[in-house]
Formats: sequence, structure tokens, C-alpha cells
Amino acid sequence: MEAAMGILVRDPKIDRMVRELAERDGISLQAAIGMAVERELKRREERRRQVDEATRRAQERLGAYPTVDDGLTHKEFFDREYGDA
Repeated sequence: MEAAMGILVRDPKIDRMVRELAERDGISLQAAIGMAVERELKRREERRRQVDEATRRAQERLGAYPTVDDGLTHKEFFDREYGDA
């Protein structure tokens, strides 16, 4: 069994927001904190999923292009592109 731990809120603004949420929903302070944290964790998980999906799609699109290796170093490439060669 996990030991019970207390949370001390010293920020008056956070205290007010938690109390307002609890009052609006008719729930305890503990439930309000739990609900807020759960929502934030879900929001972050969904955002992470969206970023991962966008990354996967970008990698697929980029992977469709052929890899070109002309044997030049970066300096040689940019010298050629900017007419410094």
C-alpha cells in the first residue's frame, strides 16, 4: 500500500483556482486537484501523440525522396553553390 502524502499549496492564486473548481463541480479539493492533473496529463499525452504522428508522416514523405550523395563535403557543396569554388 502506498503511503499517503500531503500537498501544501502556498500560492494564493492556485489555492483560489482549486477552490473555485471544487465549488463549481461540487467536489472536494482533493478531487479537484486530481481532476485537473488527470486532464493535463491526458492533454499532454494527446499532444505527444499528435507530434509523433506528424513526425512519422514527415519521415514518410522525406523517405520518398531519393538520397543524393555527390561526394562533396559541406564546404565544397556550399562553395560550389555560391560560386566560391
